[in-house]
Amino acid sequence: MGEHAAVYGQPALIAAADPRARVEVEDAMQGLAVELVDFDTGLETSWHETQTLAQRSREAWQRYADLPTPERFAEVTSGSPEDLVLLALGELALARGEGELPPVTIRVSSSLPIGSGFGSSASIAVALVGGMLQWLDGTVDTERVDALAMEVERRQHGLPSGVDHKTVLCGGVVLAERTPAKQLNLSKLDTSSPALEHLEVYQTGKPAETTGEVVAAVRRHRDEDRQRVDALLDRMGNLVHDFSAALQAPVHRPPVVRDLMRAYQRCLEDLGVVPASVRETIRELEAAGGGAKISGAGSLTGSSAGCLLVFWAEGPPETPPGRLIEYERQKVVLGVEGLRVEESQ
Repeated sequence: MGEHAAVYGQPALIAAADPRARVEVEDAMQGLAVELVDFDTGLETSWHETQTLAQRSREAWQRYADLPTPERFAEVTSGSPEDLVLLALGELALARGEGELPPVTIRVSSSLPIGSGFGSSASIAVALVGGMLQWLDGTVDTERVDALAMEVERRQHGLPSGVDHKTVLCGGVVLAERTPAKQLNLSKLDTSSPALEHLEVYQTGKPAETTGEVVAAVRRHRDEDRQRVDALLDRMGNLVHDFSAALQAPVHRPPVVRDLMRAYQRCLEDLGVVPASVRETIRELEAAGGGAKISGAGSLTGSSAGCLLVFWAEGPPETPPGRLIEYERQKVVLGVEGLRVEESQ
């Protein structure tokens, strides 16, 4: 809870989730080989080529940051899994300033849906940078991972808040808040709320637009009607604090959790990031006693909005309401460990 509002300095509440992304790194005789296991494809390149791509993307991103429009964001990256991997490797190589790094083979796998609010790009960026640092240095500098993953996320999403990759890095359930100096601080919540176990996670389908395109559209709405949108963002920030308190309360109160989810969902709808068909499904869920909200950027058009969180205050009905039966339910555990290094035997 906190998507979109977090971009403008409001707090966000995020949980690291299982399933995980996995990156395997091993020595090679020559070159730079990448295997994308889930796409049954691979590519061979060089460190020089990844740096060239990363530098070009940096320059395009800076033009976008100076004037954030969907047209300029389209010049930053294709948003493909291949570009994500190459940009992460290129940013690492540029940061180290060592020119051509040693030859390596990298295997990337992830069962997280791409571009749907599950944090897949953040997970892969953190795993890639962390895995490469472990391979190069024998240790992982988490501050370096944090900084480089943020650069990759900028190329993927435009002007991200940074909460996704930071949560992937530290794990657990975290409250992310901006300090007066605009620093993003994460505090892990000590919560064993049953709400986490009873939150259902669905995939409504990949959104028609990328996260960067949706974020740019919200920024445009804010420029056009600053007073209305800022009031909406303030309400979203207050709801995040209320939801955080509900998760940490000594007594679990399901109706409170449900109603807070409903309220935040209305804010997302007022921002214009929830397509009509998803809104209709959520209304049917509410009529059946549940609460639901999209999780992630959402979408401007089409019939899908990515990740959907569902909570039943009194248990789910025997028959799923409306289109919920058409959505794919995800096997997800919330609040899991963050970045983890495993040495192969």
